[in-house]
Amino acid sequence: MVKYMNVIVIGALLLFGVLFDSFSVENQKSLKGIYYDHVTYSDNVHFQGVDGLSINYTADLTHLGDSYEISFDVINDTSVDIEISDYIIHDDPYIDYQLSYDDGKEIQLGDVIKKGESKKLKYIVSYKNPILEDSYQFDSSFQISYEQLV
Repeated sequence: MVKYMNVIVIGALLLFGVLFDSFSVENQKSLKGIYYDHVTYSDNVHFQGVDGLSINYTADLTHLGDSYEISFDVINDTSVDIEISDYIIHDDPYIDYQLSYDDGKEIQLGDVIKKGESKKLKYIVSYKNPILEDSYQFDSSFQISYEQLV
């Protein structure tokens, strides 16, 4: 049985050619880069904060069938369009992980977030099968890699 899990959601940023923090000089305004914001979550999530591309929280999954959901915006506050170049969610026999857009559409490699725009994502973690191992541990973090378009 999963009683309590500690989770850190991590996003990775892959850039080629130009660093996002150098755009503030170019555009005469301070841009934040790519970051997560507007985080909402189900009642069994204990939200601890968001820092750039990291969402820190813990969550309770006590009984078979329990799940939790976290929704958040990926904000592209840069002067270039970006695309999703890779994403990693775990495959587990006991826990189901789903990362999608807020409307349920599956995330695809090559999906574009235009400069100045945002996309709402949803991450759902569900306790789907009884855990038969005494010392079972799992990792419910995910990673999304972004690449600037040229």
